[in-house]
Amino acid sequence: MNRLTRAWVHLVRAPCCVEATIGGEFVEGGMFGAEPAPGSEVPGDALRMLVSHNGIQVGELRTRVPAGIDRDAFLERMRPLQDTAAALLAAWLEARLHVPMDSLSLVRAAMREGGTFVWEWDLATDSLGDIDEGGLMLGYPPNAIGHTQADWDRLIHPEDAKAVEAEYQAHARGETEAYRAVYRARAADGQWRWIEERGRVIARDAQGRPRRMFGTQTDATVQHALEQARQDQLAAEAANAAKTQFLSRVSHELRTPLNAVLGFAQLLEIDGTEPLTGGQMRRVNLIRQAGDYLLAMIGDLLDLSLVESGRLPVQLEAVLVPCLAADCLDLLRGQADAAQIVLQASDIPAALKVRADGMRLKQVLINLLTNGIKYNRPGGRVVLSASQLPGGRAQIDIQDNGIGLPEAQVDKLFQPFQRLGREGGPVEGSGLGLALSHALVHAMGGTLTAHQLPAAQGPGTIFRVNLPRA
Repeated sequence: MNRLTRAWVHLVRAPCCVEATIGGEFVEGGMFGAEPAPGSEVPGDALRMLVSHNGIQVGELRTRVPAGIDRDAFLERMRPLQDTAAALLAAWLEARLHVPMDSLSLVRAAMREGGTFVWEWDLATDSLGDIDEGGLMLGYPPNAIGHTQADWDRLIHPEDAKAVEAEYQAHARGETEAYRAVYRARAADGQWRWIEERGRVIARDAQGRPRRMFGTQTDATVQHALEQARQDQLAAEAANAAKTQFLSRVSHELRTPLNAVLGFAQLLEIDGTEPLTGGQMRRVNLIRQAGDYLLAMIGDLLDLSLVESGRLPVQLEAVLVPCLAADCLDLLRGQADAAQIVLQASDIPAALKVRADGMRLKQVLINLLTNGIKYNRPGGRVVLSASQLPGGRAQIDIQDNGIGLPEAQVDKLFQPFQRLGREGGPVEGSGLGLALSHALVHAMGGTLTAHQLPAAQGPGTIFRVNLPRA
């Protein structure tokens, strides 16, 4: 140790101190050319240089810049000596403490593979040891970003710099046991990556000011993205819950007066003591139809909100498809006849059962059959069929030969309030029926898809419900 110190003094022609350290802790030191003991300040223009071997800090060289020599030029000239001193100190520590430097290097390499990099900061010289470790994490080649803390600070996002400095100052004043900061740093590709940085002051001067820090950096980009996704999910769930509660209250408030309107309209229609004239009866019929439509829309909106939030109760059971299909066709037979549409069932296995909520599946099929009737033409046809599929699945098809559906619009079909440009057409609708049907089928463990008929079969659409067999 003393020979190394004397050699350094001979080269720099100034008092020097060489300290051996392990894990940032002082082990032994040698002083030559001045009286102060190891660990004390070197008189004059004090200069500290951290010494690392294979990524491990093994010591510190302290001296002063000779008069008339530029500080940066002096540091550059000393770098080869630092490398030589690092090798000698590593060998000395290995012999003295029986601690293989290679094993510590393996620990450092293992940390690097796990995404964690070690750093050491000499505050007197602003030298940031192992800065290339952090640069590697951000994709920079060695020696690309400088060797000081100021160089690293230039990579920190401007919006985060003040918070990082505040965390350091709090630790430097002793207000926090350790320093921790999470911030964005600019990577070599120009992207911002999240860094989690931890550290601790391991040496102070006689006035208690930080002299050396040691710590780690971890790429926290993935963890930050996951946390952000979790926060977004919680916010979305809270918004959904608030929306559902709001819709539930509003629907209740709307239904009460709406039911009164519908009730009085029905009384006017059946009042035998004061019968309405023909014109009055038509107007009352329009009031009742508009009220029924509004009531159905409120119900669909509430159901859609409940199913999207996972709060709509679904009772799965074995549902006999032929019976359910017959009920749906019977309910819509009058509407189909009025529109001059042929409504029929075809090729439904007599014993076919699906696992579903019978009431909700009926709601879905009625929605799809109603669409097939509304968006059709006089003399058109709507056919309900079903079949068994491999893998324990079943398929229910509703096929019409109406105006058809362009394939480019299929992706928008199941979005709420989406009517694909037919808002001003003669067919009434809120754009909720298909969105609700899609959500209900999904809640029952199935899928609902829409397809345009092959060109050879003319215009038309097939809605396909896929469910597990009971």
